[in-house]
Amino acid sequence: MVTVKKTYLPGLTLLILLAGCKKVKIEPIESTLIGKWSYTEYYIGTGGPTDWKPVNPPMQTIEFKADGTFIPCESFLNDANHFEIVDSVTVKFQPTISGSTLMAYSIDTVARELLMSPVPNCIEGCAYKFRR
Repeated sequence: MVTVKKTYLPGLTLLILLAGCKKVKIEPIESTLIGKWSYTEYYIGTGGPTDWKPVNPPMQTIEFKADGTFIPCESFLNDANHFEIVDSVTVKFQPTISGSTLMAYSIDTVARELLMSPVPNCIEGCAYKFRR
């Protein structure tokens, strides 16, 4: 009897632990710019190694509307109010200080992230990260 209890006890414990775990399924997002995005991080190289930095103030959002309207946030293209998707990897923002600004973009549907960087890119590198 002692060996039976030793054999079943670990199995029963594992079964109870597995039954108590709740699987969280993260659904991928659509591969589209349209919608609201939270501006989370940026990096801008200053000649040395660069790291992602959190956006300050936090909780900033941008929005791409289906009619081409762009709603900027305080720290990202705050002078633009319109966007145009040029191709599958480039978006054009207007008006900006230089008339228009081109940005390369990529959407990671599983990580729920949008990465953007100016075209042509900054000499030392720069990018902006958003999350859905």
